[in-house]
Amino acid sequence: MEKLRAVARERVNHWRPERESPFGLRVFHGCENERLRDEMAENGEDRTYSRKKWYGWSGVAVLLIGVMLFLYYVYPTQDIGPQQPIFFSHRVHAGVKEINCRFCHPYVDRGRHAGLPTMEKCFYCHKYIITEHPQLVKEKQRLESKSPVPWVRIYYTPDFVKFKHQPHIVWGKIDCTVCHGPVSTMDRLRPIDFQMKFCIGCHKKMNAQTDCYLTCHH
Repeated sequence: MEKLRAVARERVNHWRPERESPFGLRVFHGCENERLRDEMAENGEDRTYSRKKWYGWSGVAVLLIGVMLFLYYVYPTQDIGPQQPIFFSHRVHAGVKEINCRFCHPYVDRGRHAGLPTMEKCFYCHKYIITEHPQLVKEKQRLESKSPVPWVRIYYTPDFVKFKHQPHIVWGKIDCTVCHGPVSTMDRLRPIDFQMKFCIGCHKKMNAQTDCYLTCHH
């Protein structure tokens, strides 16, 4: 009997009801107080975890948006040239098929300009090869309607620079890639901004003339 009374008193002391503090706050005793502390700690941890999780997903979203903007606006202008009205891949023609540059640019070693291939020259091969390709169909329509292809110019030299391909190719034995880059690896040619420093550096390396009016500005 005494043991039962002792257990009863212990339970009463352990689970005494709440009371009001002088400051109007509820005060709990025993396990109730500990339970509330545990709940508050758990709630705090949950809020901290939720906040960290939200920050993490926000960071991932910002990173993805940044990558998308870079790939859409910045990367194409750095590594890929402008889109042409008729798609043409130098990688396929000069690289995979190993077609000599002079086949499409016949004046490179005997004139000021390298020259652009005529549409008739394109169909010298494509009259028999992949004739139904959408880009070739588009070009054939232009050929039949005698409407020239408005190619987008890639390489520019200032008006006061008198550049000729012939002396560089014939006398200097300079390969096309020195100035135009590895075109055999490019689907779309990348623009190159030819600066005087580049030209002078090459002339000095080749022991060529560097006088202003005898070489470029005449």
